[in-house]
Amino acid sequence: MAKKIGITDTVLRDAHQSLLATRMKTEDMLPIAEKLDKVGYWSVEMWGGATFDSCLRFLKEDPWERLRKLKQSMPHTRMQMLLRGQNVVGYRHYPDDVVEAFVDHAHSNGIDVFRIFDALNDIRNMETAIKAAKTTGAHVEGSFCFTTSPVHTIQMFVKLAKDLEALDCDSVCIKDMAGILPPDVAYHMVRELKENISIPIHLHTHCTSGMAVATTLKAVEAGVDLVDTAISSLSMGTSHPPTETIVAMLKEPGESAMLDLALLTQIADYFRDVRRKYREFEMDYFVVDTNSLAFQIPGGMLSNLSKQLKDQNALNRMPEVLEEVPKVRAELGYPPLVTPTSQIVGTQAALNVLLGERYKMIPMETKNLVRGLYGKSAAPIDPEVKKKAIGDEEPIESRPADLLQPELEKAKVDSALMARGMEDVISWALFPQVAKEYFEERDGLRAIPEESIAALAVALFHTPALQNPNQSAMPQAAGRASPWKLVARQEGIRHGRTGGRL
Repeated sequence: MAKKIGITDTVLRDAHQSLLATRMKTEDMLPIAEKLDKVGYWSVEMWGGATFDSCLRFLKEDPWERLRKLKQSMPHTRMQMLLRGQNVVGYRHYPDDVVEAFVDHAHSNGIDVFRIFDALNDIRNMETAIKAAKTTGAHVEGSFCFTTSPVHTIQMFVKLAKDLEALDCDSVCIKDMAGILPPDVAYHMVRELKENISIPIHLHTHCTSGMAVATTLKAVEAGVDLVDTAISSLSMGTSHPPTETIVAMLKEPGESAMLDLALLTQIADYFRDVRRKYREFEMDYFVVDTNSLAFQIPGGMLSNLSKQLKDQNALNRMPEVLEEVPKVRAELGYPPLVTPTSQIVGTQAALNVLLGERYKMIPMETKNLVRGLYGKSAAPIDPEVKKKAIGDEEPIESRPADLLQPELEKAKVDSALMARGMEDVISWALFPQVAKEYFEERDGLRAIPEESIAALAVALFHTPALQNPNQSAMPQAAGRASPWKLVARQEGIRHGRTGGRL
């Protein structure tokens, strides 16, 4: 217990992803960044996971700009992100060129620690991301997703950790995304890992089942090197153990705490006020529920599933959906429930309940999971479910990304009229439609009435500049933008939406 434990605070990423549907805005992070930087955390997790998508889709923010601003505001603290292996920060597998470009630009914009995992614990889906991150010189933390089933054992997880060490990872993370890791199992797992690998071990767990504080303490007793926490005002529930609580528990008699508890209290007070701004996204189904030991859905998925059911006036059916989840999970080969498998299993379970017939509707994502396009499952898929999903088709055996053609060059072409730089191209490659809509809104190109475009087109196409190409009145952007794009941008300027840029 006298050993100094590194603390990673998740307040800027997983904490609000778990409790507030990933809706915290950058403007609510920056005012407290200076104090966060003074704490002395081993790292602060502040990017990746669902934050990238949420920034573009819901908050209308540039996730790259968030990263740069936080890095600038917290120069003394490691910036950490969660990377979904071949899924990057999305919900499907991307080709290697997209993965490599994303990792390179994430590092150059400020990421110091890449926590890399695969939803099926298929190491093949992590190799490209790990190699790319190692190339940048960043700290690479290979992760395995903890889950329970008839086929998952401590020995299986130890083998995964050894494989990750063999890939030259700098540390290994036990990723208990659903908060189902019991204290004694954590103790024995950490002891086994300590005997089999030589790199640091990092514990990530959630409070969903109520066990996380005890689990963290037992892991520390077993020799874990790093633990995840969340500042108290954004902890517990489906989030993580409170930072202040863990720091106080690990304080040796007569010694000062490893982190400044007074400073942590100030940070907690700040986020307590911030949290009130996002009440509409709070999950109101439960705070702690030991049924999570059965359904195993992580906090981020629970908060989003709760909101989706609420939007459909079906929140009262949450117990039925949660009861259906473990049945679907078993039939799909016991995948760990983490993005994107938690969404796939959760959505299928919801459809089975709301439609009144199991597998009456099977989304393409479920079919692709059965096809093996997300990787190899830990156990065989139920034959009847396989038949309903893909008929007589045989699942693939190769690494899924080997079937993908490069996409980065196409993204450069498709986004050429809107992208300001390579980061925009990567955003487009990951989320084409969402990025397009964000760029249009950012540049003031959305919601322009067709009659305005038509009228402006007539005016522009009858100007001397457009009639005589030797005249210099044509905007400089004409060399790369079509006349119709220029029309739209001119209209945007007229309404003050582009800030005068072309």
